[in-house]
Amino acid sequence: MPFSHTKIVGPTGRYGARYGMGIRKKVLQIEVKQKGRHRCPRCKSLVKMERIAFGIWKCPKCGYTFAGGAWAPQTIMGKTLATETAAKQGTRVGTRL
Repeated sequence: MPFSHTKIVGPTGRYGARYGMGIRKKVLQIEVKQKGRHRCPRCKSLVKMERIAFGIWKCPKCGYTFAGGAWAPQTIMGKTLATETAAKQGTRVGTRL
């Protein structure tokens, strides 16, 4: 009887011994980032975003649909630009309206 859980490989345990460990580690990083909880740009709630299509995300709480990264709702470059834009405008990023 096989184990009912995986400790180290997480959700990529479904691949078993196939594809090699390096590829499975990369997939693990992407899936953990993609399926985690993210902050909605409109309602600022911390929820699990729905990925509608490649780079299109939807907040399940307020229904806001927005463009983001392919594997995460907001990319590193997007966060950097938001911080710089907010600094120029004299506001803070992530504050509630």
